[in-house]
Amino acid sequence: MNITPQVIKAIETAIQIEKDGLAFYTQAAQQVDDPTAKRMFQSLAKDEAAHLKLFEDVHERLGSEESWPSPEQVAAASPGEIGRLIPPSPSIFPSGNEIRKAEVPERQLAALKRGIQAEEDSIAFYSEQMSEVEDADGRAMYAYLVEQEKGHRTILQGEYDYLTNTGFWFDFREFDLEAPG
Repeated sequence: MNITPQVIKAIETAIQIEKDGLAFYTQAAQQVDDPTAKRMFQSLAKDEAAHLKLFEDVHERLGSEESWPSPEQVAAASPGEIGRLIPPSPSIFPSGNEIRKAEVPERQLAALKRGIQAEEDSIAFYSEQMSEVEDADGRAMYAYLVEQEKGHRTILQGEYDYLTNTGFWFDFREFDLEAPG
């Protein structure tokens, strides 16, 4: 198998993205008072930990000239240790100081908005990598992660829409502006 330096660099970038996401969502969970928001951020942190472990395993596999994990192995990836926090880089996820500048619920809204943007950035990066990888299992792994990150974005957007009373919550209209007819 011919693993290029670009493939290894992309995996290393993905590892950092997932470390940043894990740190961001863990910190957000610690800073919000609302129990539902806390559980949501903890769940997202758990997902990021699983993604981090997956990329670390892939990095190890590809470094020893093995193959990409099969789609079944990717789907079965177990969550990693959430306690392995590494300070986030400013590239995708915000640092703790960015979150602390706003008060609750503004802090929570700021975390949601930044999380939405970070998930969109992750989707774009993984989509680009999916098109760059020649190996079918590698493309399948990135496709799986794109879907995971889209799910995260939907969760964050739904919570944001609910808290800002936009009239929609997970694509369901909460109220109707039309007069009954």
